[in-house]
Amino acid sequence: MSGTTGPGTITTTEVGTHTVATTTLLDTRLVMAYATSINDENEAYFDDTRAGGLNVHPGIVFSLQWKSRFRPGQPTNKRAAPFGVHAHTDLRIVRPFQSGEAVTTQGRLVARQQIPPGVYSVERYTLSDTHGGVIAILDYNGITRGATLDGDDVRVEDDVPEPDFTPNIGGQPEWTHEVHIPLHAGQQYTECARIYNPIHTERSIALAAGLPDIILHGSATKAIALSSVVDHCFDGDPRCITRLGGQLRAMVFMNTDILVVCHQVNDNDGERVVRFSVLNESGQSAIDGGFVVGRA
Repeated sequence: MSGTTGPGTITTTEVGTHTVATTTLLDTRLVMAYATSINDENEAYFDDTRAGGLNVHPGIVFSLQWKSRFRPGQPTNKRAAPFGVHAHTDLRIVRPFQSGEAVTTQGRLVARQQIPPGVYSVERYTLSDTHGGVIAILDYNGITRGATLDGDDVRVEDDVPEPDFTPNIGGQPEWTHEVHIPLHAGQQYTECARIYNPIHTERSIALAAGLPDIILHGSATKAIALSSVVDHCFDGDPRCITRLGGQLRAMVFMNTDILVVCHQVNDNDGERVVRFSVLNESGQSAIDGGFVVGRA
């Protein structure tokens, strides 16, 4: 896209490069704040007197990823930034995060390709403890809407196959859970999760970026859905979760209701796979092909 408006051209030269490595202490304040960001009322995130300490919501990876998204020596593309949206997530958890531990996060841009809506980018983040042990790996994929790639598609690492599971999407759901998204949800998630993009908080910026209104962070929608699955299928224990994935589709707006739909639950050899989707207030799929894997 030429001219001074729109996101412009996105380069392929960054593919294969790493982001800055950042280390974050998962202190009590941050652990509680992330749960607050999505209005999760599970006491395990708030009672710091419980045996074993606070549980950590797996969605906290999105806060850690956001802090580590910049590349050393490369300025932010301020022109393209407002047009970026979260499109797909695949989180693999090796072991639960622990309150009080320091986590180092570093990403690598592993793919860029041209798709009809714009430029699709795949960032792979590794989250490690102070001994170098891997806690989790996050594939965080986004689209820069309306952008043009400056060359051929480039990929330096392969995608990880999804769980071998055939969902019963057309059948009767196992359960549904309606969640209200309050008017201030964008601000609440921004400040508590420490993830700031003005398309989620400032209507003027959202409209200038071609959006119909302020939209909820895609990572917030994912985390809210995960909370529902944890409560319904894993007895409220987030430490059971080993994987979260799904595609972000339709937008979620403030002061609306979303519906988390569990399509099927499958147990096999101590592992539980849950297939879910999320519908926005218009009945459109905000998350499609969602899955959660955990220890049954």
